[in-house]
Amino acid sequence: MYRRKVFSISAITALGLILLPGNTIAQQKSLKEQLAGTWTLASWEQVFKDGTKRQDFGTNPKGVASFEANGHFFVMFARPDLPKVASNDRTKVTPQEAQAITVGSIAYFGTKARYHRTHCGRTETH
Repeated sequence: MYRRKVFSISAITALGLILLPGNTIAQQKSLKEQLAGTWTLASWEQVFKDGTKRQDFGTNPKGVASFEANGHFFVMFARPDLPKVASNDRTKVTPQEAQAITVGSIAYFGTKARYHRTHCGRTETH
């Protein structure tokens, strides 16, 4: 009787382990592995030490970030209201168009898992 009970419990336990999803037993992926891929920007907000907030790319920014497991990354953010170039030639922009596009967008890339950048007296970490 005792052997039958032990065998039943062992069989139920083994069956339960077999039916569990593979990643439940397997080791969790590292944060770097979980972040690998291409992401669409949902928001961009800068919070200062005094608690004030700023959204340089507006309330509905556009952008993409791509992270590879080997540490390479690419980031591009832009305001949704960037002006269209009136001449339809990117080499012939007006000074106003150039300023609006330059101030309203940013793109950069790197090869480190953590990227530090100083811009206008502030440090950003990605």
